[in-house]
Amino acid sequence: MLESLLFIFLIFVGGIFLVISLIVLLIGLGKKSSKLKKIGIGIGIIPILCFGLIALYYLVILPSLHKNQMEDFSGTYVLDNSAEQIMSKKELDSQYPKLVLLSDGTYKFDGIEGVGLEKSGTWKTGGIDGMFEFDVKHGSEWAIPSGSENDAALSFDYEIDEGDWENTERIVFVKK
Repeated sequence: MLESLLFIFLIFVGGIFLVISLIVLLIGLGKKSSKLKKIGIGIGIIPILCFGLIALYYLVILPSLHKNQMEDFSGTYVLDNSAEQIMSKKELDSQYPKLVLLSDGTYKFDGIEGVGLEKSGTWKTGGIDGMFEFDVKHGSEWAIPSGSENDAALSFDYEIDEGDWENTERIVFVKK
């Protein structure tokens, strides 16, 4: 929320000063005044700084934060015990499924019907509202992360009846 307000402020201030700078430059060119041209160029530094800060955030800072988050959340996840109440016993008879997230952006999954993940694929951080995005054949599957490093957990929507998205529960995988 604060990030959005800061960007709105930077865009607003940068836009206003860009318009002022262009007006002063045009007046300076019309009157052939080198002093007005220098003032216009000086005012033009402010929008460059405002838009430069936004570019710096999206091109340098944010990718670094996502890389750190991928390293923190990479590891082996097992199904939380609370999922026994949601899932039928036949799905859990063989063994508890594991989800392995690798820091290079790939994953391996043992598979559960009702969770839209494939046996392997790619994942990334920084999705909608901080969710993790898993690329699958039919689009994307989303997981809600919580905790960090060794206390990490991922929540997925589980379809109780296949094809019925209205009948879903949330299951949790915890990091081993």
